[in-house]
Amino acid sequence: MVNRTRLILSLLGVVAVGCTSSPTPPAPITVRVAVLNFDPVVGDSTLHQHLNWASPTALADEYVASINDISHGQVAIHIVSWRDVDAFPIKTDGFEYSLREFQACWNDRSTCHQPDGIDYLRMVEDYDIAQGIDQDTFDELWIFGAPYMGFWESSMAGPGAFYINGGVFPEVGTSEPFVIMGFSYERGLAEMLHNLCHRTEATMEKVSGGWDTTDLSTDWARFAANAHQSNGISAIGSCHYPANGTSDYDYSNPSMVLSNAEGWMTYPEIGTAQDSVNAETWGGPNYQLNYMKWWFRHLPHSNELSSEGMLNSWWHYVFNFKSNVISTSEILP
Repeated sequence: MVNRTRLILSLLGVVAVGCTSSPTPPAPITVRVAVLNFDPVVGDSTLHQHLNWASPTALADEYVASINDISHGQVAIHIVSWRDVDAFPIKTDGFEYSLREFQACWNDRSTCHQPDGIDYLRMVEDYDIAQGIDQDTFDELWIFGAPYMGFWESSMAGPGAFYINGGVFPEVGTSEPFVIMGFSYERGLAEMLHNLCHRTEATMEKVSGGWDTTDLSTDWARFAANAHQSNGISAIGSCHYPANGTSDYDYSNPSMVLSNAEGWMTYPEIGTAQDSVNAETWGGPNYQLNYMKWWFRHLPHSNELSSEGMLNSWWHYVFNFKSNVISTSEILP
């Protein structure tokens, strides 16, 4: 569980426990991003164009706009550096695909190289990522690439790094931790938000001191409750299980369940009212995309502190994790 005294001190500049003045609510979050787009040149085009996949720049623009919308304006992302890389990322054993080898892999998955994972430490060094973090040029790194390039959906590096659904690299020599998001231009905005959803789940699990879908003793567990996994109790659901879901990725399930979803829009005051929800609550035809947007819009976003010192905007845990999730002792040598 987050140390409440440290939380108040770090966010609000309160210099003494028990201060009687009203604290200032946290300001909206600005996130500066550097992008490495691994998109090798293929003749007169690049890999994503050659295979008729999505434009990385268009995906990035959609994602930035979507986060501003679904966070109720609490998160503003600015891409401050974009590098198109005419190469495949280097894997942990030193292997690097040629265009011919990658095409063979895509045509026959049995030929794809193993181990698949890229060498994150080498990538950070080769592209001066640590320098950008330490010089306060950007806050996090995004990687765009293709399937079988071998990156995690979301990972964290630097001192105090913790699990957010991918590799954890505390040995990266930066002065503070940073997130590395991995996005595929073979896919779309729904999958990008899905990556962020898992990052959110892992962060809130750490904040809450654990997560058991059957034990609704924390606000996070109550938020993520779904009827199938939480003994018939439904709220918003999780990344894989909507409130009415009965299996992974069950976003288009027409079955109705009772949920207190709308109460989470006024967190920490939730109330007891329940409404029937099903796939048409978030809508189609792209049920995954619309569920992800619905899920994030219900993430607590009140720009205040609760009486116990916990943030009522969970966006600050996800993006301001250096102040709100990791203790100073975990970062300092």
